[in-house]
Amino acid sequence: MVRRLAAPLLLAFATTAHAWSGAGHQTVGTLTEQLLQGTPAAQHVARLLGDGVTLAQASVWLDCARGIDPARGFDYTTRGRYAECAPFETDAGIAQLRAFVQRNHRQCQPAPGAEDCHRGYHYANLAYQRSRYLPGSTGARPDDIVGAAAAAIAVLRGQPAPAPFGFESPRDALLVIAHLVGDMHQPMHIGSVYLDAQGQPVDPDKTGLDPATFTRGSNQIVIPARPPTGAAGLQAVAAGWRMPNLHGIWDGVPASLTPAGIDAAWLRAARQVPVTPGDMAGWPARWSSETLDQARPALHDLAFGPRQGEIWTVKLPPDYEARMATIKRRQLTLAAARLAQILRATLGAP
Repeated sequence: MVRRLAAPLLLAFATTAHAWSGAGHQTVGTLTEQLLQGTPAAQHVARLLGDGVTLAQASVWLDCARGIDPARGFDYTTRGRYAECAPFETDAGIAQLRAFVQRNHRQCQPAPGAEDCHRGYHYANLAYQRSRYLPGSTGARPDDIVGAAAAAIAVLRGQPAPAPFGFESPRDALLVIAHLVGDMHQPMHIGSVYLDAQGQPVDPDKTGLDPATFTRGSNQIVIPARPPTGAAGLQAVAAGWRMPNLHGIWDGVPASLTPAGIDAAWLRAARQVPVTPGDMAGWPARWSSETLDQARPALHDLAFGPRQGEIWTVKLPPDYEARMATIKRRQLTLAAARLAQILRATLGAP
């Protein structure tokens, strides 16, 4: 019964963070473009995206869809806020975003108070103690990132989208998979730590899920920090500056991991990623299990403080930033190589 109830309980906690920054997703898209350069798959991708939209630009489209607000008549409410969404902020582009959200709004029958279905496509919240992605585990849902990515792959293979996914066309599926393969390789979008009131990790699959232990994919774990100073700091505070959270620092990428940092050595490393064996329908679950292996060292040895209201604090070890950088580069490389693998397999025919 616990596992059956886990999904709707988790859905009741909205999570708004994006996996990787816009620059991180564009790194995946740019590296994938270079891997596909001169191939039939690259030509097919260009035809599906149309209007000169690149795969790097398309990689953020699913996050841009978050700007559509059903409570305001499906109006697009974030125009001009995110530079990476600018290519889609035309009348036609916003109409496409709106149509996607209307098809992927409440059709998954979320629990009362839960976020829209398409927002849940971006993540799973598996306890980091798990060794692999397993349907029925706490944090796994039929409409989570694994299900959404598998549905997009099915559409790219010429099959109809399985319920509850409203992916109407191969273009829809391409825009979804171009984003979700990146999300799937961000450790905090697959693995999560569940904490008791004293800040001690618990295993919800063994103890039963207590919603009070859910950290929203580490979004409610903050890193104590002083507000920025100076004029820029005052502006940040006025704009609602908050302490950084653990999920958020994993989203960010340093300059060396942005598209400008892609060099011959990085491209060579991506080309050396082995092809995933087996039917591609199972690739999302397999890749998520591998990402869970990266979430485990990112979470298991941290010093968490007691819960304060709805948040916990964390003290990071001195080498944590270097550890993150190493994992991020590895995961971005895998994401690009695997996105290229999907596109070659589904769109590679002349």
